[in-house]
Amino acid sequence: MDSKLENLCNTLEVLAGQHSSEPDAETTIKTAAKALHFIQHIGRMKDFWEFARIFDTEEAWPKPQHSFACRDAALAWLRAQWTVPHETVLGVAGTLYNVARMPDGEWVFIRFPTIEELESEE
Repeated sequence: MDSKLENLCNTLEVLAGQHSSEPDAETTIKTAAKALHFIQHIGRMKDFWEFARIFDTEEAWPKPQHSFACRDAALAWLRAQWTVPHETVLGVAGTLYNVARMPDGEWVFIRFPTIEELESEE
């Protein structure tokens, strides 16, 4: 186990002990520790530490798969695709959207809030 992970797990263990009289809190902390062990088990700790490094930065923000000048152009592109992954992000006129196909075949554009919008909510 790498030292960063060991330190983090030790801290979680201490926290779980401090919250032993709060079953929900203790379970949450123990689940977080298990998640870290799972990430290590599947060999993705390096990816996790990189994700943790950029988590609250613009670098972690979704990048568009494609960008379009207008919604009509994005819709035309979507309708021409056989399949589109669930996590597809498109840029439309400088705004990021996650797109989803409805059961009737039409596309829905779900706008990502900007970092500024999220920070103003805090």
